[in-house]
Amino acid sequence: MKALLPEDEIARLAVLHDAEVLDTLPEEDFDDIALLAAEICGTPMGLVSLVDEDRQWFKAKVGLDLDETQRDISFCAHALGGHEVLEVPDARIDSRFSENPLVTGERNFRFYAGAPVVLDGTHSVGTVCVIDHEPRELTAEQRRALRSLARHASVQLELRRYAKHAGNIADRLRQLDRMKDSFLANVSHELRTPLSSIRGYLEMLLEDDFDAETSQRFLAVMQRNSDRLLRLIDDLLTVARLSDDGLALDLNEVDLAELVHQVTSSCRPLAEHREVKLRDRTASPLPARGDARRLQQALNHLIVNAIKFTAPGGEISVTSSIGGEPELIITDTGVGIPPGELPHVFDRFFRSAAADTMAAPGPGLGLAIVRSIIDAHHGSIHLDSEPGLGTTVRLTLPGP
Repeated sequence: MKALLPEDEIARLAVLHDAEVLDTLPEEDFDDIALLAAEICGTPMGLVSLVDEDRQWFKAKVGLDLDETQRDISFCAHALGGHEVLEVPDARIDSRFSENPLVTGERNFRFYAGAPVVLDGTHSVGTVCVIDHEPRELTAEQRRALRSLARHASVQLELRRYAKHAGNIADRLRQLDRMKDSFLANVSHELRTPLSSIRGYLEMLLEDDFDAETSQRFLAVMQRNSDRLLRLIDDLLTVARLSDDGLALDLNEVDLAELVHQVTSSCRPLAEHREVKLRDRTASPLPARGDARRLQQALNHLIVNAIKFTAPGGEISVTSSIGGEPELIITDTGVGIPPGELPHVFDRFFRSAAADTMAAPGPGLGLAIVRSIIDAHHGSIHLDSEPGLGTTVRLTLPGP
């Protein structure tokens, strides 16, 4: 008779697979458990059996030449419904097993006793069991010993799970340390570069008497670097607020097309410097409800990002749609993003391989801030990209 599935079957299989023990090589700790079970109970066979979705697999075995059997004929599968020892004194007269091929065939199983191996204090994933070719019964002491050995097997499996999780945590901590070091180095570089430029031009202005036109050029460079510093500081403050109480918004009706016009106008000198065409094709008005300053911050990040990763001669366009909710579409002909990086582009401090290759400035906060701003507005942002062909960002916001 086939055993009924336990009520916790899905969770039971999950913790079993989480232990990552199935189909592993023999281990002395488990071999000792199987050997002690057979010796204490006086049986020719002792097993540490784990019951998977459609099979039972033997992590350790004494007196048996099988590595696994089908779950349908497993004695151990009948022990999964509880935490007590399942004892079958004579399988030939037990309706659950009398027609089992392990009983009627050359294996000639007669006696079985199995104590469940329990994980998380709840889920039975297998048994420590003993088998004999002759009918018999265990003594009370043997049953206690079998339960004790099953608890020992459970501890071994739990230790395996904890070791794996501890290793994962350690890996995450090491990754966080690397990210922190990289972040501090990037921020330090991002702060020092414009400051060094400003200081250098100031020293020249103070030491020499330049004509008005040259002085004006110096002042324009200093202003651009000051703006760069302010944007970085604003990004850092935004991230700090997100980590604390979330992002506060000053919501009003805004014209997204006007915001795009303002941002593209401010970004056009950078685009021209990099020989990239920046086209504003939004239809005004494009009413929405939002925080104008925060939305400008998000749009600036998206457009500056597109400029940084678009080669000379390329093009960036911003279009709009009012099919339902107001939508902005930013399309570029840049380097694109590899499929493996797409799931991470909105992560904080993530810098793509292209950013490092092209020495693009930035600590890896821009797109994370964009996502946070759009989420705070209850909008949505979707990014599609193909390496070598470009990237399209679709940004949708609630209507007014």
